[in-house]
Formats: sequence, C-alpha cells, structure tokens
Amino acid sequence: MPKKDKKAGKEASAAEAEPVGASGPWRCAECEQDNEAADEVCCACEEPRPATEPAEGARFKGYVVGLVISAEKVPNKDKLTVVQVDVGAEEPLQVVTNAPNAVEGARVVVATVGATFAGSSGEDEVVKKGAVGGVMSHGMLCNAPMLGWKGGDARCAATLPEEWAVGGPPPAERPRGGKDA
Repeated sequence: MPKKDKKAGKEASAAEAEPVGASGPWRCAECEQDNEAADEVCCACEEPRPATEPAEGARFKGYVVGLVISAEKVPNKDKLTVVQVDVGAEEPLQVVTNAPNAVEGARVVVATVGATFAGSSGEDEVVKKGAVGGVMSHGMLCNAPMLGWKGGDARCAATLPEEWAVGGPPPAERPRGGKDA
C-alpha cells in the first residue's frame, strides 16, 4: 500500500537510490542500508529495489491482471475488504481495498509492491506492503483513472473481461466488457 514519506531525508535518498537492472550496489531508500548488486530486496527491511524508469510501452511495470479468488470484509472496518488475488504466482496476493466491486470472480488490475503510480499530489509514489485496517496488504487494486483509462468509476477497481490472462500485463486502454473498468 502506498505510504506518504514525511521524512525529507528519505525523499533525497529515494532519488539517489540506484534502479533495478543497474550493475552496481544500491542503497535502500527506506532504511538507507547498502545492498549488493544482485539483491532484489533490501537485506535489512525487505523493501524492493527501486524500479528503473519504464521504457515506452512499459508504463505498467509491476502491474498485473489478477483474479479475485476470495473476498472478506475486514472486521470492524465497514468499507474495507481483504481479497486474495491470483496473479499467476505460486501463492495468491493478499490486498486490502475499499473498492465495493472487489468480489470473488472479479478480474482486476493489481499494482504489486514496488510498482509506481501517480499519487494524489501528482508525484510518483511506490506501492509498499503495509497494514491497512490492521490487515497486511501486499499490493493495490487499481481504478480506471489510476491506469489512465477514460471512463470508469474512481471508487471501483478496474475490471477486465475474461479474455485477459491472469498474471499478464493489463491493457493500455479500457477494454470493452469490463463492468466497472
């Protein structure tokens, strides 16, 4: 889940952190730990290595099509739902969301930990794992405006028709047939 960094020093180190795919060691923007070139996550705090700027056509780096396999309300949180999402990995991804259409069987777009998105301030933010409503979340369900799609409800998760493969990349534009996309 995205967290706003309130420490000015972290913003400076995030800009200095070496991106994924670079050949040398890198410094974690979260805890400032030095890591080896081969490390994909920080050895101290398990923060993902910063991503490189996406190449043209790769704006959805870290975004995947997922299938909600279960959805349960978070206890004592009226608007939150914890979903288990099949993203084509060995284990489902647990995500906490306030999207009312996050129901079993929904095909959605998931921003995984380490993916970047335009935050409410207009600056890029990184999806981080974190507790939401007391439940750990390991990603974020995306809405249509977040994906740059025309139409769709900003309060709902972007949904896709069945022909979009679980674990595959999301479409660049809103497909026809997505109920709330």
